[in-house]
Amino acid sequence: MLEKLQNKKFLFALAIINFIAGLYGLTYYGWKLDTTNPLFWIFVIDCPLYAIIFGALLLSKIKEKNLSLLGTIAIFGSIKFSLWTLFVVFLTVNPLNYLHLVIGHIFLLIEIIIFYKYFSFNKKLVGIAVIWFLINDFFDYVVGTHPFFYAQYFTIILIFSVFLTIIIPFFLYFVFFKRK
Repeated sequence: MLEKLQNKKFLFALAIINFIAGLYGLTYYGWKLDTTNPLFWIFVIDCPLYAIIFGALLLSKIKEKNLSLLGTIAIFGSIKFSLWTLFVVFLTVNPLNYLHLVIGHIFLLIEIIIFYKYFSFNKKLVGIAVIWFLINDFFDYVVGTHPFFYAQYFTIILIFSVFLTIIIPFFLYFVFFKRK
């Protein structure tokens, strides 16, 4: 199986799947982008952005380039927004009505679990990622760039999002740094 994961054709196909999934995911945010200042769009398109970045990361692996900061951001964002989306879907709606979202975000998490061993991080890069995602949380919950969900869930979703931003670095530390 490890040979398959390093096969350039497989990595290219998986990168294309991530690009397509990310572009498809952007369609969900069209209404939000229409009402948001374009300077803040990067904070609106959360999960699709990290699927696209992960696809770019896979292409960089094919070319044997090490993009550590990009990798850290892609891994962190993919974990955070996959878990965030699953949490929000299960909290706020009938998940069976959004099965494509549930399955897509589970697959994004599985990708990270499978490929984490091919990327190296250091504490400085994780620190930069934490700062980036705290800024993202600020824009989502103070400026209002978060995706639609019912207002009654605002506080619990805010707490969960910030919790993920804080807990994921510890997860990365134990999974990535302790494996060395």
